[in-house]
Amino acid sequence: MAAQTLSFTPLPLSAGSSPKSIHVADFNGDHNPDIVVVNAGGINQNNISVLLGDGGGGFSNPIFTPTGGLGSIALTIGDYNHDGKRDIAAVNNITNNVSILLGNGDGTFHVSGYYATHQGPVAISTGDFNRDGNFDLAVVNSSTADVTILLGKQDGTFQPQPDVYVGGGPTGLAVGDFNGDRIPDLAVANGSLGLQLMEIFLGNGDGTFRSAGTAEVGNEPYAVAVGDFNRDRKLDLAVANLAAGNVSVLLGNGDSTFRQAVNYPARTGPVALKAGDFNKDGKVDLAVCANVSNAVLVFLGNGDGTFQAPLSFPSGGFCNSLARGDLNHDGKPDIVIAYTDGVTVLFNASQ
Repeated sequence: MAAQTLSFTPLPLSAGSSPKSIHVADFNGDHNPDIVVVNAGGINQNNISVLLGDGGGGFSNPIFTPTGGLGSIALTIGDYNHDGKRDIAAVNNITNNVSILLGNGDGTFHVSGYYATHQGPVAISTGDFNRDGNFDLAVVNSSTADVTILLGKQDGTFQPQPDVYVGGGPTGLAVGDFNGDRIPDLAVANGSLGLQLMEIFLGNGDGTFRSAGTAEVGNEPYAVAVGDFNRDRKLDLAVANLAAGNVSVLLGNGDSTFRQAVNYPARTGPVALKAGDFNKDGKVDLAVCANVSNAVLVFLGNGDGTFQAPLSFPSGGFCNSLARGDLNHDGKPDIVIAYTDGVTVLFNASQ
């Protein structure tokens, strides 16, 4: 597939009030990708909405489940109680906690508990931080400049661990093994108070972390994605820099250090990004959500850690988050966008 043929066909969908974060997974066990969105909404509208996919590009009306918190703005997915059904952990920014919503296997959920964070939680990721076979959670708290670690048990409950102090005002994180020891590490975007840093914290294998240094990126780093951009089997980082209007690419050395960032212009307001091979050429590309520009930018990878000038596609509105998945089983990765008023599916129409 040639780079010049990359194209998408949009499908707008309704998913709730003020969608903030979006993911793709199979929630009803029919082997078709579904869409889940967390909605901030109003006082009584903080919820998740699930749109069940039919495998051919069609979706059900949204199925709503209240989170029970206020300011629901981020989510992550895992099987937290080992019953073979996908569960959700939702971040509540106003009530400063995480809601655990266990899946019923049909696209509906029930809240099983709440876990306190520190002040201003804004992002969440999943990984097995203590290598016990259970999903754990890492939550970035922007106001208190730390990361809350919650270690999962087999029954869907969690045990709080000592917080990881970051400093500044962190806004995003990603999980990956950055030093090759097969233990999950954390990459945290830290951009407030004049900082322009990615901070790396190495996992000790018991649910605790140690600082491994920083890497400079653009002004106000907001979100981070992980991928192998130069095909050397070492994890690299891509960072969306909100104030700078660009994306920083940092190639990993495999020992938790990174080469100097290379910056790529990304219009106005890049707030989210996702790595994936969107043109099916075997090279990792980047999809970037530029909120103020109402666009999704796709940077096609050259396979050596560099990227081509971005191709632009309408997002449908003020873009907040994006995800990827093959939503119509045609073998091509599609992009799903959460924006101010709803959801847009960009079906990959490339030849």
